[in-house]
Amino acid sequence: GQTFLVSLLLTFSLVAVSLIWTTGERMDVWILRLFNMRGTRPTWLDWFMLCFTQIGNGIFAMVVAFVLFLLVNHMLAYELVLGTLTLWLVVEVIKVLFHRQRPYIKLNNIRIVGSRAGGHSFPSGHTSQSFFLATLLAHYYSVHLLLGITMYSIAFLVGITRLYVGMHYPRDVIGGAVLGTSWGLLGVIVNNFIS
Repeated sequence: GQTFLVSLLLTFSLVAVSLIWTTGERMDVWILRLFNMRGTRPTWLDWFMLCFTQIGNGIFAMVVAFVLFLLVNHMLAYELVLGTLTLWLVVEVIKVLFHRQRPYIKLNNIRIVGSRAGGHSFPSGHTSQSFFLATLLAHYYSVHLLLGITMYSIAFLVGITRLYVGMHYPRDVIGGAVLGTSWGLLGVIVNNFIS
């Protein structure tokens, strides 16, 4: 677990450093436009993406924690709340340090679905939260492979919704996915150490 965590943190560092790479910037914009603007966009799809993206919202995590607290496992609920709050803090600090403008500020003709998110772009907080949730739950329940794939697929789709709604670039999403997974693993390692 620790070796994997180190390799994830290294990957996050590489993604962060790649933000100064102009070819990476062009690829970011091209992929963003593909998900954000290509093809027809029916209203039902906009609504679906807008609702689905909320899985990466901290409020959703708190609701999950509340349900876990009432029905299943007090300790997991506490871990989820603590992990969500500390992850949010880490994401906000990184956003301030990297100061990357959101796509709708920098680019013309970006479709904004829903309301404009404030703050900076890198890394995606919604994506990091959804991958944190998937990692923590997958470990806690030592889930069946199919269920694990489903949870990570949901987290991946949350990342895609961030491009669709026009709030993030692909590397923001990749950075968020790696950071969220790392944070989940760190939580697991700390928990194993304490208990």
